[in-house]
Amino acid sequence: MNIHSTNHQSTHKNIRLALFWAVLGGFGTLAGFPYILSLMPTSTTPPVPLPILAIAGAIQSAVLMFFLSWIGLRLGRSLGLDTPFARAFVYGAKLPKISKIGLRLSLVSGILGGAILVILALLFQPLMPQPTTSTSLNIDLWKRLLAAFYGGVTEEILLRLFVMTLITWLLWKGGMRTKNHPTKLAFWIAIAVAALIFAIAHLPVAASIWTLTSIVIIRTILLNSLLGVAFGYLYWRWGLEYAILSHFLAGLVLHGIGGS
Repeated sequence: MNIHSTNHQSTHKNIRLALFWAVLGGFGTLAGFPYILSLMPTSTTPPVPLPILAIAGAIQSAVLMFFLSWIGLRLGRSLGLDTPFARAFVYGAKLPKISKIGLRLSLVSGILGGAILVILALLFQPLMPQPTTSTSLNIDLWKRLLAAFYGGVTEEILLRLFVMTLITWLLWKGGMRTKNHPTKLAFWIAIAVAALIFAIAHLPVAASIWTLTSIVIIRTILLNSLLGVAFGYLYWRWGLEYAILSHFLAGLVLHGIGGS
């Protein structure tokens, strides 16, 4: 009886926390909407008015983020993966102590990592084919900066809290465990696969801008997977919030300074 009560309480708490992340994920999608719209060919005509399209997209994203967050939170607790600061905030508990090492790595990986991506993008530029559409790559600064919220929050919920957690859990259940805890290799595999999935998901966007040549594929995979490894490591060692901070800072550098 006590076990069932505990499980019910845990589920209830995860629901509240999942709602918290769903709201943030929805706002992240809304913030990224102007940037995503700017990537579409200028000849494209939206089927509905843009405000309705933006709100509908945010609501749809929030609903999806709720279910994905709930799954990630439920599975993650048994793996040592969590969102400690958000959990404490939502349930009125004492906030955990900030890890100086984790914070330092978040700042360095975000700012320095974003700068590295800017440099890599510049190095690839002479090798890139001409755009195949009339898409404008000169996107307004405010749109690019808002996109950092989408990457930092919404993408981290999807890729780290859900995808990485699920992969780690599957590997753990599949036997990659030590004393009933996932092996380090299981975490590293999950980190790498989540980063690779994110990179591959960018190929359709790249294909809408350039012909999908080998150099376009290499650039897309490299630039979109490199920092995903760092984000995954931060999530594993210190919690999702550290990954969010790093991803957000990288987005500010990449979109603000790099102009992408």
